[in-house]
Order: sequence, then C-alpha cells, then structure tokens
Amino acid sequence: MKKKVIDFIILSIKDKIHLLQFELDSIKKEKNTLTKSSAGDKFETSRSSMQIEYDKIYNQFLILKNQLKTIESTHVIGKKANLGFGSIAKTKNSFYFISIGLGKYIVDNNVIYVISLLSPIGKLLNNKKIGDKILFNNKEELILDIY
Repeated sequence: MKKKVIDFIILSIKDKIHLLQFELDSIKKEKNTLTKSSAGDKFETSRSSMQIEYDKIYNQFLILKNQLKTIESTHVIGKKANLGFGSIAKTKNSFYFISIGLGKYIVDNNVIYVISLLSPIGKLLNNKKIGDKILFNNKEELILDIY
C-alpha cells in the first residue's frame, strides 16, 4: 500500500512540475520574442510583468522539486512499530501519510491525507502505536494499522 501511495504522489508532483516547466518555457519564449517599439515604456512594462510572473512560477517549481525529492527519499520497505516520518496510519475513517503537508489524495478509493509531522494531526500521531487513540477536531481516532 505504501509504495502505491508514494508512487501516486510522485506522479502527481511530476505532472505539476511538467505543467510549470511548460509555463516557464512559454513565458521565456514570449519574453524573448517581444520587440522594442517606439512605445519603449510599454515594452519595458511588458517584460517586467513577464519577469514577475516567471519568478512566481519558478518559485513554485522549486518548491515542487524539493517536495518531490523528499517524497522520493521516503522508505517504502519495512513496517515500523511507531508512527513517524514515512509512516502511513490507518484509522477507521482515513489514512494519514506522514511526510510533507500536501493535502488530500484519493488512491484506490481511499482518502489519504499527506501531512507533515509539524501539523496538528502530525504532532498527535507521532510515536503512536497500533491500538493508540488520538482526539482530533473533537473526534476520536483509533490507529488500526501502520504501514
């Protein structure tokens, strides 16, 4: 199960990286095809706006690359007794993959929350074992299994 979840998240991040790379290439190409006209201020304003957009997208690109590196470094093999980084907790209602905060994914019709150890629920789950309970948002969750 863990390998399937990690592979799904890696594919999702790679798709986002690919889209951002396409946008970056498009902006770069468009910026390079702009020609200076007699309206020099308009030219400079257009290039400046494109550079700002490029920088914003490039920062998102770098964040995704770092997230991909972190997810790819997560160990798939081995079952731990306690929850920690790289673990998946199965509860009655959900699965929690403790890694980096990426949000909600659906893998094989299962809701998987990809959370950070620093998140409120990540802090509650850290070092818990099968059979332990946590209270989150006034709901009690029983840890049924650890992957």
